Amino acid sequence: MIFDDGIAISPLAIPVLAGPGTIVTAMNFVVDVTILHVLVTILIFALIILLTYLAFIYSKYVIKFVGQKNFVIIGKIMGLILGVLGANMLIEGIKLAFNIG
Repeated sequence: MIFDDGIAISPLAIPVLAGPGTIVTAMNFVVDVTILHVLVTILIFALIILLTYLAFIYSKYVIKFVGQKNFVIIGKIMGLILGVLGANMLIEGIKLAFNIG
């Protein structure tokens, strides 16, 4: 059997792309506003979806341009940033839950 080394499953990436944060952001942008604000929000989300789609489709060219080793380094840095953001959210949640600071 031949396996493609470029295929991976990342459960952390799925909520980042379209999770509760995206839904709450969309809801916050369309509360008590005109239809124009709703349409602008929909268009912006459509643009983000298009850019994400293009990034996924042309990712092999981006990797070739950046280089495999540099891409691995960038991935590790982004993982670190994601870990820091997650730890910050946890700390802020604990502060809020126990009314600290």
